[in-house]
Amino acid sequence: MTSNGRSSPSSTSQSPLSPNLSQPNITVVNTTSVGGSITTTTTATSTTSTTNNGTPIQGTLSTSVINTVNAATAAAAVAVATAAANNGNQLSLLNGGSKSKKLVEFILLAEFDILQGSKVKYQYPYPIATGEMELMLSEYMLPDGAHKRNDDWTVFFLNRPVPEGGALTASKSPEKSKNNNNNNNSSSSSSPSSPNNQNNKSPQIDSKSSEKQISSPVEAFIYSFSETDEEKGWVMLDSEKLKVEFYQSHILIGSPTSGVFSTKIEKHADLEFTQLEPLFDCVLTDSSTALGIRFLELSEEKIFLEHLTRMISEVQAEQQNGSNKSESPETSPTTTNPSTTTEENTTIDPTTNTSTNTNTNTTTATTTENIQPTNTTTTTTTTTTEGENNTTKDSKDSKDPSISETPEDQKCKDFLYCLSFMNNQKDDTVKRGAVVKSMAICTTHPFISIFKPFIVLAMQKYFSNPSLDVIVELYNSLNSLDMTTVPQLNDIQKHILRSSPDRNKHIHATTITYLGNKMPLYIPITYFPDEVGDYKVIGLVQKFGNDVMKIFNGVLSQKRIIFLGYGCGADEICNYVLAACSMVCPPLKGTRERCFPNINLHHQILIDKLPPSTGVILGVSNPVFEERSEWWDILCNIGTGKVILNPSLVTEIPDKFQQYDNDFMAEVNYNISAHYGEDKIKSLFQEYTQHIVDMALDEEEFLDDQQRQLAIDANHQRIEAWTKTKTFSTYLFDKENTKRTSAIRDHTILSSIRKLRKKKHIPEKEVLKIYHSFLNSIKTEEQVTEFLSYLPKSHGGLFPVAVGLFHKSDEVRYATCQLLRILDKFQSGNAFISGLNPFLKTSYERTLRIQELLQSK
Repeated sequence: MTSNGRSSPSSTSQSPLSPNLSQPNITVVNTTSVGGSITTTTTATSTTSTTNNGTPIQGTLSTSVINTVNAATAAAAVAVATAAANNGNQLSLLNGGSKSKKLVEFILLAEFDILQGSKVKYQYPYPIATGEMELMLSEYMLPDGAHKRNDDWTVFFLNRPVPEGGALTASKSPEKSKNNNNNNNSSSSSSPSSPNNQNNKSPQIDSKSSEKQISSPVEAFIYSFSETDEEKGWVMLDSEKLKVEFYQSHILIGSPTSGVFSTKIEKHADLEFTQLEPLFDCVLTDSSTALGIRFLELSEEKIFLEHLTRMISEVQAEQQNGSNKSESPETSPTTTNPSTTTEENTTIDPTTNTSTNTNTNTTTATTTENIQPTNTTTTTTTTTTEGENNTTKDSKDSKDPSISETPEDQKCKDFLYCLSFMNNQKDDTVKRGAVVKSMAICTTHPFISIFKPFIVLAMQKYFSNPSLDVIVELYNSLNSLDMTTVPQLNDIQKHILRSSPDRNKHIHATTITYLGNKMPLYIPITYFPDEVGDYKVIGLVQKFGNDVMKIFNGVLSQKRIIFLGYGCGADEICNYVLAACSMVCPPLKGTRERCFPNINLHHQILIDKLPPSTGVILGVSNPVFEERSEWWDILCNIGTGKVILNPSLVTEIPDKFQQYDNDFMAEVNYNISAHYGEDKIKSLFQEYTQHIVDMALDEEEFLDDQQRQLAIDANHQRIEAWTKTKTFSTYLFDKENTKRTSAIRDHTILSSIRKLRKKKHIPEKEVLKIYHSFLNSIKTEEQVTEFLSYLPKSHGGLFPVAVGLFHKSDEVRYATCQLLRILDKFQSGNAFISGLNPFLKTSYERTLRIQELLQSK
């Protein structure tokens, strides 16, 4: 069953995707620019009928949807004309274009430290993130549970467009001075004492908080990390479990019997935590002491992490509002000589004379608010980390020209796709018995999977020679490729190549010399901006079955979706998230901007700043997310294969489109069982999306009026939902821009092709008129290319047009032959004609010979 002929829905199931919506109708918009002024005329062309109160008659769209489409189409036409009047500079940016000519923009190196947690050591060629965003960056690169796997892959995005009503940057906050000097072992009333104290007990706080507890207490074993004796590592503060009490501004830890509390975790700018393993968490207290908390029950750990996350979020909010100035020690920018060398990772901004240092032995200044690259250079000298017992001297310092200052106008501000490889190597000489490092490649191109063999080799070399030289060598090798030799295709060309049966035309094959070896590189050239890597929709379908349509409708209607993979690798989680996005892209654009393939509770601080309407798509491994139902509309449990709808969104209104979706999934499952590949399955979902979009814009053709009525009635709810999303307005903008730049000026060509493809009976005069419009519009190679893009292989290729060779009318047969003859003159058209079935091909050759004979006479 095809996507344009679905059965009538009969289900009465419930779903959260039945929205209460209102917004834009099908229009013809003519926009002209005269003397710099823009004139737009809008004419409604819809034949939709409604009752007097605005409710739709069966088989038609409602007045609210029609008006929404009309208004949005007019707005898109004005936006395109405005962008064109500004020399077109905005068009490429609005369409996800990139000005970069490099294969790779950045290479990052992160590692895990037992005391400091995840940290970024190198950002080459210059820092893209500093301050709080640098911490977020390290958490992206070293996902939860990394220590339990030998290696793992994860994907993250940087330089995201800031959505309306939200921000994707960490709050600006002064960093507090951290002092972990071994000579400073004085006790603090707010943190455990040194493990050298008798019985390893902390000094006692004699009275409990005057505040009221905000939830029930839990019990856990508490540890402190021994800095004076590395062999001891984590030292238990008490042989018995201690009580953990939760208050609005702090957490108290102490004896459950005596009621005397020995440790207080307060809200402060440096409060952070890391889950070292399930049920064991590390918290950095106000005095920079690392506490370890071991829980016996997962539910108790969830409660603890929820309160920590809340406290961190409140600190961020207070800092953003400036309300924390009286609570935090004031810090001022420190004047720093750019040539000064300090321990660990110091980034220096010569434009502001401000330094940011991630070393706990150095007093730091202010952090940077934006994730956009800052004008900084990185200097590193001696570094002692968990994986390196011996002090090593990095080969690059601030004077090295390879990490010189980068002018602001030369910094990359394009959307970045980042692929990170985490490697966990056993080493009995270090504290945890293993060394964990991660390397990431950041690029403006979505085909990130091609970098995997290079990152693996570079990581192996870095473990044997941990220096910046390894990163510089990889960066230079990858960017030795001349990107001007790689075909840069527009959307039309990509669609045509996808229709080609020759898979070799989908890639550009080349080589890159790395580590003295020529390595093959196969660059996909037909990827769209939202198709990231080589992640599989087939795997998504096999995991969630027919429930995958709940995910599909959630992505389409911009719902908040979480993929929970407790105990799963980050690579597996990322696969499901990115595959979900690719179900609707193309034809839609923009899911990458709301996609976070793998995050943890640290990143939730950023997510909380986004308006719920953003419809984020998250990949997580922490089960806390499942408990926080206010964070999601749809929860996809990778472990169970179940898709859960948020109860608050389930209504009594049945989703009419469920049976429609079931019929579609029958087609998908048949193709999977018939061993069709990923391209075929992905194309089915993308065509199904296009079918819904065309119905929304009243551009879909049906076999007859009855089929139209059934389809519109079944899909009206989700059409209305889609008109409320950002992808809706983006789609209309692209559509209007395509009209402006189209090589074929007759904009009825596509609808005529659809009519030939789907209508059972078309009057002979109308058929002849259609073929004459083809002949009048298609003369140049560019026009042929655009025409062929309307005839994808998945829809029969040339068949709907070539079948005119069998028409009863001599004139239609003659016009069809003339059309094919024009196509045959060009390479792209010749490939399509070669793919015709033998009957059509033979008929074309016979008709062509007859015409040539007649012309010779």
